[in-house]
Amino acid sequence: QLKKNVDGIRAHVAPAKVMPMIKANAYGHGVDGVAPYLEPYVDYFGVAVLEEGIHLRELGIKKPILVAGGVLPEQIPSFADFDLILTGSSVELVDVAEEVSKSSGKRIKTHLKVDTGMERVGVHEYEARPFIEHSLRLKHIDVEGIYTHLANSEEPDLVHARLQLERFQEVLNIYDQLGEPHPPLRHMANSAAVLQFPESYFDLVRPGLMTYGVYPQGVARTIEIAPALTWRSRVS
Repeated sequence: QLKKNVDGIRAHVAPAKVMPMIKANAYGHGVDGVAPYLEPYVDYFGVAVLEEGIHLRELGIKKPILVAGGVLPEQIPSFADFDLILTGSSVELVDVAEEVSKSSGKRIKTHLKVDTGMERVGVHEYEARPFIEHSLRLKHIDVEGIYTHLANSEEPDLVHARLQLERFQEVLNIYDQLGEPHPPLRHMANSAAVLQFPESYFDLVRPGLMTYGVYPQGVARTIEIAPALTWRSRVS
């Protein structure tokens, strides 16, 4: 069922790549079983914290892994050691990643994070230009992606989601204004956006709940998925 869900997502969002979020023990489904099984059918994995990424590498996972949550500067050497993708959410973090990459000889892959309205992690869109300009001067990290996260993509009118999309587009336009190519992977769509907001697909989508067959509440069921987990008990 997990494979059916992922295959349905992939067909719906093509040609965008698929990064299932498997944070929090694969949303309680057991990451030790979910990750190795899904690996052949996905392009990336997404986790919340560094320790989850290290655990996947120790399981033998070879696919690229994005650590989407907050990171402390002292944790960055582990991104080089375990070949994990850093969420570059501040000048300080990308500067530390640059130094670690230079000293270790291992180029840390980085996805810049822009906060367009989630108010969680990342540089606000109105502060993005100097951040992007700074990132373009760094020569030892690989800025592979740039992304944001939708706060209200399950709402029927999508007013706030469209505002966030507009802000993200304005950030991407900064690259054009600077005469530079944007990073190859642009992404923002979570589960609800995958189901009802195709303008947000860009180059990659990040389904969470729907990977496991759960529809976000109130969102149109435009992709056929089904729960991959069943609870069984006996009346005592």
